[in-house]
Amino acid sequence: MLARDSEKAAAFVAAFSIPDAYTELDLFLSDRQLDAVIITTPNGTHRDYALAVAQAGKQVIIEKPLEISSCRAQQIIDACKAAQVGLYVIYQRVFSQAARQALADVQAGKLGKLLLVNIVDNQYRHHDYYQRAAWRGTHQLEGGGCVITQTTHLIDLAQYLLGPVSAVFATTATHYHHIATEDTAVALLQFDNGVFATLSSSTAAYPGQRHLLTLSGTRGCIIINGEHDQIVYRCCDQEGETHSMPAAFSFADPQDPRDYPTHGQRIQLQHITDALLRGEISCDDRALLSVRVVEGIYRSAAQQRLIKL
Repeated sequence: MLARDSEKAAAFVAAFSIPDAYTELDLFLSDRQLDAVIITTPNGTHRDYALAVAQAGKQVIIEKPLEISSCRAQQIIDACKAAQVGLYVIYQRVFSQAARQALADVQAGKLGKLLLVNIVDNQYRHHDYYQRAAWRGTHQLEGGGCVITQTTHLIDLAQYLLGPVSAVFATTATHYHHIATEDTAVALLQFDNGVFATLSSSTAAYPGQRHLLTLSGTRGCIIINGEHDQIVYRCCDQEGETHSMPAAFSFADPQDPRDYPTHGQRIQLQHITDALLRGEISCDDRALLSVRVVEGIYRSAAQQRLIKL
């Protein structure tokens, strides 16, 4: 592993039985045992690390978002293609059973003509969430606030189910936290296929209601809790199925961002590992779509006009 703090690196290595820890990027990338690198640094540093990893011939895995702008994101994609290495972005929601069920229903036409999507990501973060990491809540390193770091998951899931977004109108505000970026946002989206969507996003909404996505059509409706991999409600072709949240997925503290189910990440990482072992290398272009939507939301909020993507 690579870390700037040698003491933290040593503690991490000891806790997880990792062979080696480095504090210098060049030495890290020269390790012959290294096949792939997972980049979990601040959003606005992803490009520089990814370019170095790709040039070293290693597979590139990036924790969402891909980058803080579509220009920087495209540079990562171009570098990985030029180096003939894979690019994978961690958007684990699309690997859930709930997402696969919803996609199957959409593709089979079980919801009828799709009309509306409602994205609700009203989370709550304590002030120390931003205070303990100076890069959070900054334009330079986080690239935004609640939309780019939290709600990007549901933006990716919505485009996985419905295809690309073509237009955005949004407004943002900072109501609660002492940060330079937004802690609250609302947006209207239109997809290429004509479906409309509403989006609400916050890290200031107590006590927090995270990752709900509703698909509504002329013959049915599905409500997904993406974080829990759970279909909360499903009614298709006039046959209703109601699902309640299982106790196994309850949170000890719904306000703690560290208190998350991790099964989605494990599934996606296993999927990536299996593909690489089979010699299948791919470049995750869909992650660029999410960057463009987030970018469009911020441009629309700043200019107070409809942005076409």
